[in-house]
Amino acid sequence: MKTFITTVFALLFLISVYKERRSTEGTINPIIGDASFEARFGTVPDADTDDDLRIATHLEYVENALRKREMSELSVELRSKRMQLLDLLHEYWSAGIFPKNYEQKGRKPCFIDQDGIICAVGYLIEQTAGRAAAENINSRYKYATIFEMNDKNVDNWIAQSGLSKEECAMIQPTYNQTLASKIDIKPAYAITSSVLIGLNGASSMVNAIEVGKGSRTNATPVLGIVGGAGQFIAGAIGFNRKNEVDFSTGEWQASKTQRNVSMINMGLGTLSVGLSIWNLAVNNKPMPKRSAWDVRGFPDAKGKSGVAVSFTHQF
Repeated sequence: MKTFITTVFALLFLISVYKERRSTEGTINPIIGDASFEARFGTVPDADTDDDLRIATHLEYVENALRKREMSELSVELRSKRMQLLDLLHEYWSAGIFPKNYEQKGRKPCFIDQDGIICAVGYLIEQTAGRAAAENINSRYKYATIFEMNDKNVDNWIAQSGLSKEECAMIQPTYNQTLASKIDIKPAYAITSSVLIGLNGASSMVNAIEVGKGSRTNATPVLGIVGGAGQFIAGAIGFNRKNEVDFSTGEWQASKTQRNVSMINMGLGTLSVGLSIWNLAVNNKPMPKRSAWDVRGFPDAKGKSGVAVSFTHQF
């Protein structure tokens, strides 16, 4: 009977632990879940809830909760450090600048993101131990929870902070995966492409007309070759420009919009060069003059000499 009761209690304990873990899965914090959001808004956040709002709400909630805790067992020095850190925490979440999880699926902590933005616990370490210390931790535990950081330096900092390891873990938020912002096309490249498309489009049209009717000068095809070559080169460079990350491979590549514009540049540039070369090759003979002036002398009725000027134009 005693064994049965022990087994039942063990099962109930495991079930309660499982439910607690499940209830905090995907929440802002693995220890207190979304209690902060529920306390403030009376509901749980959903997929459309702004992540920065969730983070700020969580940090404010934890700050207030930690300030209310009885800390009489701490030394005067540790109590002072604790209050200093809570003031820094207030300063941090009030600024509203939080890191992004660009690489990990689901909600994960992120000590310092690729933009150099630091998390709440990282900020406390940065402000008291220096940026180098925070970056050292980030190099090994970027996406780790506080409990996963098996590091003596971290433990020593916590021991001298006036905060417990559990309290630091309560502070540490998790961040939903955020895709890196995509720059569809660089403004300078868009402007350059627009100018080249306009100029080479007009050049190609003039070259096509001159191929049909005959070229008067070499200016149009020469400009077409120069402009077309420039546009092709611009398209080739823009096509391979690294401005977007593919998270499935970790490789950087140009965005689809920029690649499409680059293909237009290369295609139109090739067309302009081709028509220009054709114009030079086919219509390399000078055109006959279509306008002519003529001055002639003639005798008048009285036997005197006269002068006549004639002008002819072929339409």
